[in-house]
Amino acid sequence: MTLVRRAWRWSADQWVRVVRVLYYQFFFDAPRVSSSNRLAARVEAWERQQGRGDVPISKALWEQQYRTGHWDFLRTLGELGRFSLVVGYIHELKPQAAVLDVGCGEGLLFQRLQPRGCARYLGLDISAAAVARACEAGGGPFICADAEEYVPTDTYDVIVFNESLYYLNKPLETVDRYLTRLAQRGIMIVSTFPASRRGRSILRALKRSYTLLDETRISHASESWICSVFLPSSEVMPPKG
Repeated sequence: MTLVRRAWRWSADQWVRVVRVLYYQFFFDAPRVSSSNRLAARVEAWERQQGRGDVPISKALWEQQYRTGHWDFLRTLGELGRFSLVVGYIHELKPQAAVLDVGCGEGLLFQRLQPRGCARYLGLDISAAAVARACEAGGGPFICADAEEYVPTDTYDVIVFNESLYYLNKPLETVDRYLTRLAQRGIMIVSTFPASRRGRSILRALKRSYTLLDETRISHASESWICSVFLPSSEVMPPKG
């Protein structure tokens, strides 16, 4: 009875925290019915209220963050290992590939693909401020577009979601749609921040839907990332190139 009394004394915030754990563990990628939709809405509203850095935010907030230098840390040595791992997978598995970078930000992945480069590249990001910086640095092309609305017209050997899936309202449906533009024997590369409960749930769901070709965890100081390479489930390991 003591535990019951303590539970009744929990604050609304404490209850939402528990509900959030259950949501990401059991309901995040479950078929959506009215009850799970309500649960998702409650969790997502709490996350926005908390100002979490791994959940969908508005285009206006993206613009503000890029203009005020919020994402400048992505250029630091602390992020170099993560970018290098993504680049290494591209060059090793699909050298001179056609690359689609979904959530490209300021084009840092494109810059790190040099000097070996790639056959063709397209970067897209919802922030006009980020895309403007990418264009100033050269290369690309880069376009300003909402990843959940953009429809690719070409096919790509590599589709990259580099720390971008958290910020999509419907990440799993979006991945499904983009992979229809993956060339035969193409790969998808996903970088995930495992400290994010949302990120871990997305990664678990992807592993249930697609074939995991390879995965590496990399750390810097107290931070770590997981870089996963996927194939469509019906395919086998692609030959180099």
